[in-house]
Order: sequence, then C-alpha cells, then structure tokens
Amino acid sequence: MAIANNNQIPQKVSNGENHNCFSFEAQIVSQTPGRIRLRVPPVHRQQQKVAPIVNALKARLEIYRVKTNIPSGSITVLHGRELLSSQDMCIVLQDLGVKFVEITQEPIRSVSGSSSAAAEVIKTATDVNQRVKTATNDAVDLRFLFPLSLGVLAMRQLIVKGWQLELIPWYVLAWYAFDSFIKLHSTNNVSRSKA
Repeated sequence: MAIANNNQIPQKVSNGENHNCFSFEAQIVSQTPGRIRLRVPPVHRQQQKVAPIVNALKARLEIYRVKTNIPSGSITVLHGRELLSSQDMCIVLQDLGVKFVEITQEPIRSVSGSSSAAAEVIKTATDVNQRVKTATNDAVDLRFLFPLSLGVLAMRQLIVKGWQLELIPWYVLAWYAFDSFIKLHSTNNVSRSKA
C-alpha cells in the first residue's frame, strides 16, 4: 500500500529535539510505509550540508538505511514502518533541520559539457525508457530492447542474405548488439556497486 504525498508540505510538529544547525530544504518526492525519498534543490547539494543529517539518521535505530546521491539531490531513507509512521519520519527529518518546500522545475542543463539539444534528447530518452519500464512492469527497458532489436535485425540479415559481406554484414549488427548491451549496462553495474 502506497501513501501518496501529492507534493504536500507536512506541517512541522516538534517533539523537543532540535538540531537545526544542519539545515537545508528538500521536497518529498515519494513516500510509502517504511520509505521516504527527498529531492534536495541544487543550492543545497553539497556533501558538507547533507552529511550531518545523513549521519544523524544513520545513528537512529529505527532507520535501516540512508541512500544519497548528491549530484542528483536524492536522499532515500528506509525505516521500520512498524517503528515510525510516515508522519513520524517527517517529524524526525524536520527536527534534524530539513525544511520541506516545493522545488520548481530546474532548467535543462548541459550534460558533461554537451549542448542543451543533447540534454533534451537525453531527457526525452530517459522519459521514454521510464514509460517502457512502467508498461512492462520493470521487465525490460530500452537498454535491453535496443540491443535486442539489433540482434534480431542481425539474425534477419543472416537468414535472408546469408553470409553476404558486400553490404551491411550480419556480424557487424551482431557486434553492435553485443557492444551496446555491454556499454548500456556497464554504468548501471558501477552505480550499483557504489550504493
């Protein structure tokens, strides 16, 4: 059962503890029993601002895990839902100095020094990938479908044209299928090993 927050800012209710010396703003992106994910605006995406709150959360027994991604501004807190309700978790975060706000849409920034057009293409591809994952219940995504389609095309070339080497040979398409699969999944494995 998921509890939708609908981007509403929870009202501050204090239980007496106040650690506002490490204060920053955040928006609740998603909240389910036992899990809350926050988005920190770019101005507060600094290790020295986020680390004290993360350490304070990790020190609490009812918090199982805190995952952060400073560059994207994401903080995910996994907690015992039988120990802390969603409202209690918001109160804990507020007591640690997290101020819940609405974050406006960030302007599209260039990715790794690329143009805004490239950033828009990446944003669109990411959106399409998310839609494919949702439509297939996380069974497949574009990083699987693209190499698969190249592999199917390679098999078609092999069956229809045989071992013909004059035009686009089947083994080139097969190599692209293999290579794109490896390249598209290598960044995913690196990010998993860091988490």
